[in-house]
Amino acid sequence: MSEGKSTWIGRIATTTAVAAVSAGLLQAGEEGGYVGTDDEGHDTVCYEFLDHFSYDQYYYSADSQWTWNNDARVDDMDIAIFAGHGGAWGILGEDGDWVDLTSAGSSSDAGYGDDDCEFVAFESCKVVPSPLEYTNWYSNWTGSDGVFDGLHQALGFRTNSYQSTDQDVSDYFGKRVAAGDDIWCAWFDAINRKALSSEYGSAVMYPSADGDSYFSFIADPSPTHTSLKIYYQH
Repeated sequence: MSEGKSTWIGRIATTTAVAAVSAGLLQAGEEGGYVGTDDEGHDTVCYEFLDHFSYDQYYYSADSQWTWNNDARVDDMDIAIFAGHGGAWGILGEDGDWVDLTSAGSSSDAGYGDDDCEFVAFESCKVVPSPLEYTNWYSNWTGSDGVFDGLHQALGFRTNSYQSTDQDVSDYFGKRVAAGDDIWCAWFDAINRKALSSEYGSAVMYPSADGDSYFSFIADPSPTHTSLKIYYQH
């Protein structure tokens, strides 16, 4: 990676065979933004991303959108972005409820990707840990109640993120996604160019999805897969 930040690629062993995938083309995407607070500027952070598209959803974030009603909200989108407070594998909604992403797929709506969602981005502190923070960075995403149920990529930060730059990151990310850049590369490029030097991104994904863009991506992974790859900045 450029501008002083480097990227490490990690793979985990799995007994689940990686199925052959065929290329898919996105003709008209669906974009959703979910705002974690009503008085800290997170609405602007979401909107700066959404403004690059004819977006479909723009809501204050609630637990249900990520859990038992996700098929009508997050998983009804092709790409979803959350802006608000977070921590390792979790986000705080405007409703005051903590969404535990390690168990958000436990309802009948399952996780993300079984309906529609390919990509989700968290403009929040520490939601996507790397191996530098947790040796076992992967199983919380793909456990029986995790959210990788056909999801291609989850993007976030392994460090704190700062509101002084969040809207600039989301704006540049949206610009690059709309231009057809590979999704995780667009995320890292936005962080490199617009975030503070102390902010470091991470991106976890199904291994064959690392070349996905918004307009060209692999077929959905099996919801039962346990194979992930991670890229992170350090």
